[in-house]
Amino acid sequence: MLRGLCLFLLAVASVGVNADSDAPFLWQVQGAHATHYLLGSVHLLPDSGNDLPAGLDEAYDAVDSLVFETNVGALKQSSVQMAMMAAAKSEHGLKAEVGDPLYQSVTRKAQGLGLPASACDDVKAWFCAMWLEVFALQKAGFSDDNAADTMLYRWAREDAKNIAWFESPSVQLGLFSGMSPQLAREFLASEVDSSGVPGDDDPAALLRAWREDDFPAIEALVRQFKTRYPAIYDRLLAARNRAWMPMLKQILDGTTPTLVVVGAGHYAGPDGLLAQLKARGYKVLPYTSSHQQLLTGVPPALVRAEIPSTARPE
Repeated sequence: MLRGLCLFLLAVASVGVNADSDAPFLWQVQGAHATHYLLGSVHLLPDSGNDLPAGLDEAYDAVDSLVFETNVGALKQSSVQMAMMAAAKSEHGLKAEVGDPLYQSVTRKAQGLGLPASACDDVKAWFCAMWLEVFALQKAGFSDDNAADTMLYRWAREDAKNIAWFESPSVQLGLFSGMSPQLAREFLASEVDSSGVPGDDDPAALLRAWREDDFPAIEALVRQFKTRYPAIYDRLLAARNRAWMPMLKQILDGTTPTLVVVGAGHYAGPDGLLAQLKARGYKVLPYTSSHQQLLTGVPPALVRAEIPSTARPE
């Protein structure tokens, strides 16, 4: 089921010209010295070209700095990949780590995806959960090749914009490799659980919710995740939100217009970034296209954009 990891992977996004919303999961914050933008996104998406919704493109053009969850450019470096594989290696094997009942559920899940029953035998529980999740998404035709963070990162590099991140790749790896054995088993169990919210194992449904700017749908998924797996929820969402707040507050109080790109799940619910920012007195509003403002004369705070998505010019 698309639970803990899927919410963790609500991190970066790409969407083609037929997007339902001009600016899905995009908010603007008027700080004391500059206007900033917050983007909530999803990670693995179908190949849909190199276009972003017009609102995301406009928000990018309006800022001088971008902040991501982690160093996007380093994620595919061989050193980072090797560190993950080294951390994932199980000394005694998965079955010894998780016990026979959960191991049998894993083998059934693997075979259902077209993998060998022994696919996870040599890896730790947390890595098996990640691998099964990502493989399921890839099998459904989803990929990170056109992800928004990849495109936005590349544009920022080409345009010499400032780039920063909340967590180093090693810190992100530690979120998983540092799980206690019990929590790692729970994380794996959440992945092979077959009794969750109807539709939460459908990548297309999650993508549709993002494209349609259906924030209540993501909030419902976050609430369900918190109820069923509170320890994993706190580790992957709530605790990270708390850790990011000092840096986020510094960004919003600063003079440099900034686009913050983190997973959509991080914005939802009482522990989400939106609630925390509002509790601190920040006025967070849905993004409004400057094009629509020019057409209607209505201030951005009062209207959402309804203009076609376009590709960023070369």
